Amino acid sequence: MLDVAEAQRPVIVGAAQVIQRSEDWSDPAEVLGPIELMTQAVRDAAADAGAPGLLNKADWIAVVGGFWSYQDPGRLVAAAIDAPGARTALAAISGSAPQDLVGIAAERVARGEIDVAVVVGGEAGAARKKLRALDVERAWNTDAGAGTPESIGAFEPEMIEEMRVLGVAATAYALLDDSLRIHTGTSMDDHRNEISELWERFSQVAARNPYAWDRTPRTAAEIREATPDNRMISFPYTKAHVANNTVDMSSAVIITSVATAEAAGIAEDRFVYPHVSTSSHETWQVVHRNLLHETPALAAAGGAAMEYAGVTPETVDHVDLYACFPAIVRMSAAALGFDLTRELTVTGGLGFAGAPVSNSSGQAIAAMVPLLRNGGWGFVHANGGNATKHGFGVYSAEPPNKPFARIEAQPSDLRSRPGVGPDWDGGGDVEAATVVFDRDRGTSRRWRARAGPLRRRRPDRDRDDDGARRASRPAAGGNADRLTGRIRPACSVRSHRRGRPPAPCPGGRAFRGCGSRGS
Repeated sequence: MLDVAEAQRPVIVGAAQVIQRSEDWSDPAEVLGPIELMTQAVRDAAADAGAPGLLNKADWIAVVGGFWSYQDPGRLVAAAIDAPGARTALAAISGSAPQDLVGIAAERVARGEIDVAVVVGGEAGAARKKLRALDVERAWNTDAGAGTPESIGAFEPEMIEEMRVLGVAATAYALLDDSLRIHTGTSMDDHRNEISELWERFSQVAARNPYAWDRTPRTAAEIREATPDNRMISFPYTKAHVANNTVDMSSAVIITSVATAEAAGIAEDRFVYPHVSTSSHETWQVVHRNLLHETPALAAAGGAAMEYAGVTPETVDHVDLYACFPAIVRMSAAALGFDLTRELTVTGGLGFAGAPVSNSSGQAIAAMVPLLRNGGWGFVHANGGNATKHGFGVYSAEPPNKPFARIEAQPSDLRSRPGVGPDWDGGGDVEAATVVFDRDRGTSRRWRARAGPLRRRRPDRDRDDDGARRASRPAAGGNADRLTGRIRPACSVRSHRRGRPPAPCPGGRAFRGCGSRGS
C-alpha cells in the first residue's frame, strides 16, 4: 500500500519522438503538419507507456512554442486524442521551455492538481519550405484553435529589443565564444579546431540517433572549413556549427502520479522519475553581463539541481547540454564541471539532430527516458535566448528519496554592468568580435563588444566587406583576434573626420578617424 507521498510522486510513464523526412513523402496530402506531428508523438508516448487509454484522461496539455500561428495548439491536440476536458498551456518560444513545462507538470501532479499531464512540441519547417518551393498548399490542420491557453515563460521586453539589434542568434553566441577564447588565451586557429572537434563528437552521436535530422558523420575539418555547402555564418561559426530549425520533428512525454500509473496498469519498468527541476536567468541583455562568457545563473541553477538530487558531473551517466552553438556547451561545461571530452549529448545537438524551434530539450528528455530505464542518472540542460534562460532536470528510474522539487535558483547578484548610450563614441577595449556574413547580399558586418569607461559596454557594428580575410588571420603572436584590441576615441572635429583638417588636431591624430597630421 502506497503512502500519500509515494502515491502522488510524479513519474514519466511514456515518451516518444517523431520524425518526418522529406524523402518519406511525395504526395502533399500525406504531409504531417505541426499539429499532426505533435498528436502522433502523444499517441506514441501513450503506446510507449503501454496505456493508450490514458490519453482521454489527460487533464493538462502543455505545448512548447514554435514558428506557427496556432492560438491554442493544445486544444487541437486534445481534440485529436479525445481529451475534451484537458486544460491547455502554451510556452513562449524559448529553448528552456520543455524542461520548464516538465517541471511545472511534475509539481502539479505532486500537489494533486492534475492526474495526467502531456508536454509536447513539434514543428514542420522542412515540409513547409518544400511545399512552398513546389507552390503547393498545405493540407494539414491550420485551424488556429479556439480558446486561451495558460501562457508560460515570456521573455522580458528589453531582451527582445536587444535580439532585434543583434539579429541572428549566431551573432551573440559568436561574441560569447570569442570572449571565452580571449579569456583562455587561445589562438584563433586553436579555437576553431577546438569547437570543430567538439562538434565532431556531437555529429557522431547524431549518426547513431534514428531521430536525428542529419545523421551524416562530419569530421572536424568538414565542420570548420567554409565551403559552398558549408558557408560562414558568423565567424568562426560555419553552417555546420549552428542550430538547424528547418525540420519536421516532434516529441512528447506523459507525466502522471505513481498511483494513477498503477491504476492504469502501467508496468513499473516504464517509470522514469523527475527528481528536480531548476530555473534561472542571466541579465536579460547580453550587454549588461559582467563577463560575456560568464554564466552565474547557469552555474547556480545547474548546481542546485545536482545538489538536490545528490549527483555530481562524475556520477551522472547521461548528459544533454543544450547545444545550439559551441559557445553554450563550452560555457555550461566549464560552469558545471563537465569534461568536454565526454559525451555531452544524447541527441547530437541542434546542428545535427536538429530541433523543432524551441523543443530541443524536449527531444532530449524523450531520448533520455529509454536510456534511463536501463539504469543510471540523466541530466538535461535547457537554454533560451542568448544564453539567457536556463532550465535543468535530473532524472532516473530509481524512486527519489525525497519529494520532487521545482526550484527557482536565481542568484541574488548577477554583477551586471551598465551599458552606454548610442551617442557615446569614446575609446575602449574590444572584449570580443565576430564577422557576420550576409548570404544574399554577399557582404559582411563586423560586430564588437566594446567596454568603455567605468566598465560600461555596448555592441558595435560596421561594414566590413573584407571580413573573411580579417576574420581568418590572427594577429602577431596568434593569441589575439585582429578584430579585438583597443579602440581610440573618435575625433570630435567634424572636418578632421572627413579627412580635410583645416587646423591641427589637439589629439595629435590620437583620435580614431582623424585625417589631421596633428599639432
